[in-house]
Amino acid sequence: MKKSLHKLLLKSLLLFLVASGTSFGQEEGASDKPTGRLAWFVATQIPDKLENPVKVMSGSKITDTLLSKRAVSAPVKFGQDGIIKVVKAAPDPEDSEKTIYLTLAQARIPEGMTKALVILTPRAKKKGEEIFHCLVQDLAKFNGGDSLYLNLSQLDVAVQLGDKKLALKPGTRKVFVPPSLAKSTSVPVSYHYYHPVQEKWKLLSASTIVMRPTRREICIFSWDPRYERVDYHGVTFPIQVQ
Repeated sequence: MKKSLHKLLLKSLLLFLVASGTSFGQEEGASDKPTGRLAWFVATQIPDKLENPVKVMSGSKITDTLLSKRAVSAPVKFGQDGIIKVVKAAPDPEDSEKTIYLTLAQARIPEGMTKALVILTPRAKKKGEEIFHCLVQDLAKFNGGDSLYLNLSQLDVAVQLGDKKLALKPGTRKVFVPPSLAKSTSVPVSYHYYHPVQEKWKLLSASTIVMRPTRREICIFSWDPRYERVDYHGVTFPIQVQ
């Protein structure tokens, strides 16, 4: 009787483990996390007609990836050649029953870079089917507590962080590395731009921000043609995503 009960309990336990998809020595969901050479995406602007999530291609593998202006995407693996693309599916003009993939953006991640942030910026004019430029940031040079500033405007921009000043020419980027950040710290910050007609620096915004060792911050300056002025928006990139 005891032997039969023992077998019944063992069988029930095995059926439970199979149904739940969990095995001994393996954490649930651990196999779903990509490892190896990884890239994260963020877009400075997302065209209205762009299908989102987009398709990201590395080699022959395609991953659906959600783009955002305010947060980075989930990580996507890329191969040894370093080439990773944003693509869209289209009918093959030579065979309508087949599908081809048109390249909307293509980044080549340098050899030796294993963790990369790919920043997508709209092209003023399409290059074939490509609608985005790609800027690649090495995450080994962008750590927790750091702030990345990217100037996509037509004007000179300056960032004042406490007593530290960063100057950004149009089209440039800089990473601010705080001298020491063991815990969350409040820092006064102000953004300025150089007015080409008035020939003087003007205040864009001033506030206090909290720098945290558990996250990276991205600030993107861009040109707003509606009001003919510099605008900016922020992106938070938690350190845990690596």
